[in-house]
Amino acid sequence: PHTFSYLNQIIKNSPKRRAPTHSNLLNIGFISTNPPEKYAPAVQKPTFLVDPIYDEKWKGVQAAVPVMTTESEEKRDNDHAKVKEAILAAKAASRSRRDGNLERAMTIMEHAMALAPNNPQILIEMGQIREMHNELVEADQCYVKALAYDPENSEALVLRARTTPLVSAIDRKMLRSVHDLRNEFAHLQHSTALRRMMRETYFLYVYHTVAIEGNTLSLGQTRAILESGMVIPGKSIREHNEVIGMDAALRFLNCSLLSKGHDEISIEDILEMHRRVLGNADPVEAGRIRTSQVYVGRFTPVAPEYVMEQLADMVDWLNDESTLAMDPIERAAIAHYKLVLVHPFTDGNGRTARLLLNLIMMRSGFPPVILPVETRAEYYASLHVANLGDLRPFVRYVAKHSEASIQRYIGAMKTSSDNTINGEDSSLSPEDSEVSEKIEAECRSGN
Repeated sequence: PHTFSYLNQIIKNSPKRRAPTHSNLLNIGFISTNPPEKYAPAVQKPTFLVDPIYDEKWKGVQAAVPVMTTESEEKRDNDHAKVKEAILAAKAASRSRRDGNLERAMTIMEHAMALAPNNPQILIEMGQIREMHNELVEADQCYVKALAYDPENSEALVLRARTTPLVSAIDRKMLRSVHDLRNEFAHLQHSTALRRMMRETYFLYVYHTVAIEGNTLSLGQTRAILESGMVIPGKSIREHNEVIGMDAALRFLNCSLLSKGHDEISIEDILEMHRRVLGNADPVEAGRIRTSQVYVGRFTPVAPEYVMEQLADMVDWLNDESTLAMDPIERAAIAHYKLVLVHPFTDGNGRTARLLLNLIMMRSGFPPVILPVETRAEYYASLHVANLGDLRPFVRYVAKHSEASIQRYIGAMKTSSDNTINGEDSSLSPEDSEVSEKIEAECRSGN
């Protein structure tokens, strides 16, 4: 039997069941514009190829909680002056736009946006210039952001109505392209080259997902910890423990969650992932819902007494029949966003959310999606835009990196000289054979 056979059973909920509303998401929606039948399960079931690691645990330390700060009166006055200057610049840009001098208009508006990036008037003018440059997605984002700060702005409403159908068509085309690649990936021959690529993806995933949160271990150092339990001089105990915790979480995802015969996700599944993510770095908080208020930059998550209710709403949404019929890329991205919005843990929310995203994607036949640390600014910026009411930039971000992950697999297979078919000269190296046997033994035992 094929090692990567896809588990295609889907839980069907009662037709009478209504998807619960998330109290913090009443104005946010990303409705799939693609019929669900286009997204039938793929043949190949990708998994993380787990490598044995050093078993000794390091003791971790508590993470510090960011402190909220208030703006000074001097800063507010300075911001007011910047807005006035930006509005004057926008008027000059508008004149240049009407005169057909788009290059000059864009130069002026870039200055205005640097001064007042959240001012609706500035955003509307920038959107119109973007439209004239045929940058429809960027223009639409400007109008959406303007409406987030001024929901009744009639000019933004009219302009948004014009761009919405055009951008929806662009998004549909993008998602179809990623699904076409997924189908190509699903028919790759199961070979030594594929297994090697899966192993490399494992190291890359661990490195990037902890690096996004500020871990300073390099890819080579991360790999050394996972392969041999090496202690890296000059690096903190916590950074070592974050790598080991992510390894444990991926083992759980690979051997337990991906082997379930259904698509349902429970609160306990999320808690178990988090228990492993933070199990070495902070065993006291690992797998526990937070009991104190936390702050994430300028974003304040819900009070601790409402966390479990919000998490239950999110899980109900995840398992609702209408959600299961969504495009899996959209569903995974929104699930990630909802989890970080609830922020149910004192630490490890982002890493757990990225695991949840990959659980959904991999159950739908996609290989693991790596969100590179080099795109950290884009990652957080798209989540910020989601907070303003538009989830589409984050969905596009996930789709783009899903495509890159699939292309990495396909490219490796096409350039590999060792691309043998199952059962025909597909022997692994002694090292990989030992790894494979260990994985299969772990999965059979449920560890």
